[in-house]
This record gives sequence, structure tokens and C-alpha cells, in this order.
Amino acid sequence: MTGVESVKKVANYMKVNPGKLSYNFENIVTRQVPKTNESVVGYSAILQMLAKESKNELITNGLKDIETRCQISQWIDYSVQFAEPASKDKHVHHTLLRELNSYLETRSYLVNQSLTLADLAVFYAIQESMLLLQISDKENYLNLSRWFNHIQQTKAIRQDDSLINFSTLTLIGWATGTHI
Repeated sequence: MTGVESVKKVANYMKVNPGKLSYNFENIVTRQVPKTNESVVGYSAILQMLAKESKNELITNGLKDIETRCQISQWIDYSVQFAEPASKDKHVHHTLLRELNSYLETRSYLVNQSLTLADLAVFYAIQESMLLLQISDKENYLNLSRWFNHIQQTKAIRQDDSLINFSTLTLIGWATGTHI
């Protein structure tokens, strides 16, 4: 999800007024900025503008240096160009999940050592895909599952959505008996 709903969730997390959100004639998310009525087009541009308007320290810390801003921008673009479209093709989808899983092997967050706008963008882009994965599939992507589960534990990020189950304890219920 890299459209209006995702922008609303990011804005809500950052406690920023999203303004009027819609899709333009090319089906690209557009924001009418409150107060100025300026029109901003594109998911990445909108998220970066919301981050600049935010008072959320976790988000604004990610804007302090150019290298971090560029990395965050790349991950937002990744969420639009790869993560969102991958949900529509099973083979591309699993390739994307493998890539993210590999990337997160030595990391807790996508950029630096704390939550950034990059994590939010990718989280919302793959949220529905993670919901649809079977427990056995989630086990194939342990690093990605760890990261996703960690991010979703923050109620302000998850908002009204239910927690996605990552517990392998549910496998106990599938056991048919003791093997000797």
C-alpha cells in the first residue's frame, strides 16, 4: 500500500495533518497542503514533506544529514517501485521478500540504528503481503519477520490494524502426534 491510505497512516504516526489526499488522472497520489493549498504529487514527495512538517523526533533525526536523507529517499522509492508492485506477482513477491530478508540479516532498521521514514514506507508497502503469508513462509524470511514484527509492535505505527501473528507456537497445534 503506497497510496492514500499509507500516506494517512504515516501522517497519523507523525501527528501531521495529511491535508486533502486524492489520486490524479495518472492514478498518482496527490496532496493539497493545508494552509497553503499547494499541490504535491507523488508518494515520495508527499512523505518527505510530511517528515519535514513533523515534530516526531524519530522522524526528524533521520533528516539531519544528506547521506541519511538519500538512503531514506531510496527506500521510499523502493517501496513504490518494487515492494508495492511485487504484491501482484507471486514470483516477484518472493524475490522481494528474499532481498529484504537478506538485507535485514545484520540490521534492525533499514537506515542507521533507529526507526526512520524508510521503515514506515516499506512496512506499509508490504503489510498486506505479510498478512497473507503462511507461518511456514514467514519462517523462510526470519530476518524480515523479526523486523516487521518489531515495527508492528508500536501501536502508533500499527494504528487500528491487528497484530500479524509471527509465533511458531501455533505449529504445536498442527502436530499430529509424537514421533518415535
